[in-house]
Amino acid sequence: MLGDILDRVGMDGIGQLVLEQNNTFNIGQQQPVQMPPYLSREWAVEIYNFLIENGYIDKQTQAEDFLYLMGVTATAPLKMKPINWQTTVQQLRRMLELSFNEPLSRGSLKKAEIERRATYCFLNKGKKMKELAKPSAEYSMDLDKLENFFRQK
Repeated sequence: MLGDILDRVGMDGIGQLVLEQNNTFNIGQQQPVQMPPYLSREWAVEIYNFLIENGYIDKQTQAEDFLYLMGVTATAPLKMKPINWQTTVQQLRRMLELSFNEPLSRGSLKKAEIERRATYCFLNKGKKMKELAKPSAEYSMDLDKLENFFRQK
């Protein structure tokens, strides 16, 4: 939450105050960008397991990294790596839209914010993304499997 506020106001001259898991404070320590904090831990773990089992993300992706980058946990892992997305960037866009469907539909989250943050949180087959794919029609079994997973919840 504090990260979102500082993203909007700016951090120049403002020390970021981060509550660590052991209740200590670090001032001026920049936290990596993460997705907005809307997902529950249980739901994010289900998403993580589905994405790993079906080859959407690299099997080397650590659960702690995924949970932090998806906005579930507040403290970044020490040796955090971006999530390495293995299928099309259009499928990544769709996964993010489905993951954050509730706040998007309520209007409390904008797609532009997801697009901005995704480039910091995800790699595309091991390479840094310049931008998230624009919406387009894609027809594939992988996309159907992804949409069916989110539809059942």
